[in-house]
Amino acid sequence: MINNMNKGAPTAGVYTLGCRLNQYESTAIEESLAKNGFIVLPFTEKCDVYIINTCAVTEESEKKSRKLIRRAHSENPDAFVIVTGCASQVSSEAIAKIPGVSYVCGNRNKLSAADAAKKFITGGDIAEKIKIEDVMQAPIEKMNITRSDRTRAFVKIEDGCDNHCTYCIIKTARGNVVSRCSEEVIAEISDLCRAGYAEAVLTGVETASYGKDFSDGYGLDMLIHDVAENTDIKRIRLGSLEPSVLKKPLVDKFAAEQKFMPSFHLSLQSGSNKVLADMKRKYNREMVLANVDYIKEKIPLATFTCDIIVGFPGESEADFEDTYDIAEKIGFLHMHVFPFSSRKGTPAADMDGQIPESVKSERVRRLAELEKKLKAQNVQRFMQKEFFVLFETEKDGIYTGHTENMLEVCVPCNRDIRGFVEKVRLTDFDGNTIYAVLV
Repeated sequence: MINNMNKGAPTAGVYTLGCRLNQYESTAIEESLAKNGFIVLPFTEKCDVYIINTCAVTEESEKKSRKLIRRAHSENPDAFVIVTGCASQVSSEAIAKIPGVSYVCGNRNKLSAADAAKKFITGGDIAEKIKIEDVMQAPIEKMNITRSDRTRAFVKIEDGCDNHCTYCIIKTARGNVVSRCSEEVIAEISDLCRAGYAEAVLTGVETASYGKDFSDGYGLDMLIHDVAENTDIKRIRLGSLEPSVLKKPLVDKFAAEQKFMPSFHLSLQSGSNKVLADMKRKYNREMVLANVDYIKEKIPLATFTCDIIVGFPGESEADFEDTYDIAEKIGFLHMHVFPFSSRKGTPAADMDGQIPESVKSERVRRLAELEKKLKAQNVQRFMQKEFFVLFETEKDGIYTGHTENMLEVCVPCNRDIRGFVEKVRLTDFDGNTIYAVLV
């Protein structure tokens, strides 16, 4: 959190809902506010301006966004309330009508929230209460950050998505794929290195689509190579990846980069070919398994996490069993499992074969039980082996961090090792926590 502590300076609170990309963009907004003379305070404190960076991935997340807007106004009616993000992009008119809302902007002009805040505080006028860019046409917004709330820094490299998944509203909210130029990404990561960050996570709506909008063929593999060669960053990770992109040539390039961290988060969604087809995903289970097998061959330390949706319309017990089976075959370290949530404005909301909530809950439970078993198998595979850990937090002399392949480990130490990469050996696992000692 930024706090410039200028006496008498205006104050602002920023609240973020949703994804890592939103968190990155909120940080950029906070830094812009600080440059404009604001003190950025926790959202729960009384502020002159509140900025809410909304989510719309589900109906529930949009409802939560609206609730926060109303709360900010009711608790401090004199404050200016500014709304940005996915909910404002897809429902700008409705958002603007909520009592107390002063300004609404979208996903390709988020920094205008900070500019509007300054105008409100200095008594200036806003020409338009609603300023929404066409996300299908607008270029990527120029923004950068110089700090993060965590030891690792999330760096936006791309916005938008060219998929047309039947359950998802994000293409409407985020638009087509647009990529940042490599020079901007490298400069930002260099600044973060100077600020003490050891790891960068390259992220976007569809990270692997980076460069798809370039005409020169420059892509994600080239960006990773150039970041590794031209910055002092010690570790490079990727955000969520669609499984279809992990073909042999790309995996070979990942394997060749020493700074590339061998953890893969797959936007899997299902292991059933029928369900994947109904979702309009660009792969089938055979492709996923083949790509994962090749990663395991080329990168033996690799671990895998994923997103899965259960209870998609028409998902039979056999379809769910296919998902259970593929999870077991891949051996996920973690699974983010979501019951299907009907989202108005998507084709899936009107599909036949809607699944009862009780069935969805049961399928979530079964995958949660499988996840525990798979985590234990992953940990056992690496027990007594040595890794390099980036330590992030400390409590009562126990430091916690992540290995190259995203195993979270705890290590006792009598010196402060937060922010440092240290060599450890895994020693024990109690079913929940992995313990290690410094080597």
